[in-house]
Amino acid sequence: MPNPRIPHGFKPLIEGYNIGAPSGVLRTQVEGGLARSAMDYDRGPQRIAVSLYMSPEKFSVWSYFFLKLIDKGAISFYMPLDTGTGVMDHLCTMDSSTYSVAKAGRTQAWRVAFAVDAESPIFDATDDEAQAVIDLWNGYGESSDDLLRRLERFANVDTTVLDF
Repeated sequence: MPNPRIPHGFKPLIEGYNIGAPSGVLRTQVEGGLARSAMDYDRGPQRIAVSLYMSPEKFSVWSYFFLKLIDKGAISFYMPLDTGTGVMDHLCTMDSSTYSVAKAGRTQAWRVAFAVDAESPIFDATDDEAQAVIDLWNGYGESSDDLLRRLERFANVDTTVLDF
């Protein structure tokens, strides 16, 4: 069975815009010099604290998702997060010991908070793709996003004008 996805319309907020460092690097202090670093393993998840604010109806749906579909956080699930590449689905594993639910003040809204371990999709990029992103930035800086949007429009809209 494939991993479930968080229900549609549920938008997680990253708490305090805090994403932990990926694991997999060992560091050893050296007396009288720079510390030595080495890769223990490639890739590595990052800890992300998230919150969901929801109406009573959404909280009901969330409760079914949390308690039944992902077995109180025991089953990994897909959730849209931004870890540096814009909002994309990430496979997340919940740390159920961080799970908490509270009513948001005197309103009817619920706040569900928990931490997940998620792996950045940047790890799926090749070295050449990573270098291309850096080269684009070095050549165009802040306007590189404008360039990419214009190229997308050219490829998907402007060139299709002549289609019959």
